[in-house]
Amino acid sequence: MSGIHKKLNKNRNLKSLLIEPFQQMKFGLYMLAIFVLFVCITGFLIFKTFLEQYRNVMEVFQVVDPHQQWELITNNVFYSNALILGGFFVFSLLAILVIVIRLTHRYYGPIVAIERFVDALIRGNYNAKVVLRNKDELQELAAKLNELAVALRKRHPHGGA
Repeated sequence: MSGIHKKLNKNRNLKSLLIEPFQQMKFGLYMLAIFVLFVCITGFLIFKTFLEQYRNVMEVFQVVDPHQQWELITNNVFYSNALILGGFFVFSLLAILVIVIRLTHRYYGPIVAIERFVDALIRGNYNAKVVLRNKDELQELAAKLNELAVALRKRHPHGGA
């Protein structure tokens, strides 16, 4: 990687990641809603299983004192599993956030560049060109749009900026 590319990558900040904030947030909210729904269903099933286990243990040991009943169920295994589930939830939430930002950046970045290109063509600037990063999607579409600009430039040599 050249020095220029390294400098450009260092200058990246949150603003450069949020190319089309409304669209990215909308996509992110969809992903988050699906994740929360999954977590709620999973949590409900775990809670249901916990209650069934609780009833079975109370029947087997016939413990009457409510304090002892709770301590019998909530032991070290219970707490360690709760910590693992909580950690997994936080990790999954962060992973989804990173994935949403990266995916939307790869797709909305090119869309914004293409929109700017089309606006330039509408204004008559046939010298405009779509420039995308190597990792961006829609490379083939950008190449065809650049061919369109060349064709328009040839048809209208005195038009454009």
